Amino acid sequence: MNPKKQIILFLIFFYGFTNLITAQKGYSNELSPEDFGVVMNSDSDNSVFFQRAIDSAAITGATIFVKPGYIKIEQTLIVKAGVTIIGSGRGSIPNQTPYNGTIFWYTGSTAAMEVVGSNVVLNNFTIYDKTSKATDGLLLKATSNLIESFSLSNVLIFGFTNGTALHFLAQNHGGITYCSFYDVRIRHAKIGISITPDPTSFINSNSFYHGVISGGGFDTCLKVEGGNNNIFYGTVMEPYTSTFGHLCIDKGQIIGEHIRIEAVHQPKEIPVINLGKNTAECFITGMYSGGLIVNEGKNNHLDISH
Repeated sequence: MNPKKQIILFLIFFYGFTNLITAQKGYSNELSPEDFGVVMNSDSDNSVFFQRAIDSAAITGATIFVKPGYIKIEQTLIVKAGVTIIGSGRGSIPNQTPYNGTIFWYTGSTAAMEVVGSNVVLNNFTIYDKTSKATDGLLLKATSNLIESFSLSNVLIFGFTNGTALHFLAQNHGGITYCSFYDVRIRHAKIGISITPDPTSFINSNSFYHGVISGGGFDTCLKVEGGNNNIFYGTVMEPYTSTFGHLCIDKGQIIGEHIRIEAVHQPKEIPVINLGKNTAECFITGMYSGGLIVNEGKNNHLDISH
């Protein structure tokens, strides 16, 4: 037989055999949580089983696809580097208690989900605090490590009235950077978004595209305690009132372009926007419903109309 033909036949056999073995081992670029023991629409705790799916995805690079329905979790899901989780929608009515789409139904007291690595993608589902006891909905936690290129899109975070819906935490020389957030909806929370680096760490150059913070129970919609070049494009903050102000920047810098702030029932003595003494170079444009603005920082630029 012609040597070239022998080589071609060998390659065909080799790759066919390899694909067969791969299929027999169950390797795939898609994972179903049910294959790891998750029971949809069950009142049993599925934390351990869903964590197994995450751990597998972290090793193989597969994507976790989640069907419509709710998944009850009592423990924090730790989302590791490289993991992608895609749901089947965040429901049909964002202003009511979530009841359809894909819902992570959290009943614990810490964070529902905790992202600890880079290149994580979360898309198209709801995180719901069923008991209003949780400290955080989605926590990005960089402890002595770097989280970058995280992507969150089309996610509803609902009912975290005892804590923070979306929390950035960098500590012990950690960092969070180059992350993107698309059309994230936060409904009912104590704090909508919190950006909290310790003095050894940084949270810089993260971008938010559109997104809405609404409902009740808010101390503040956006609380910033450090970092710079975190950018909000077209973000809407529309609770009627907040305890300390819709936008509370204690330290650092943010950029807010074409944002909209509704605070129609805010008491006159409570700022709608509060830029503290340790802020600098903030740039905020857009519109708001009126009310007190406090700007004690350096070289902050505000162009807000009402």
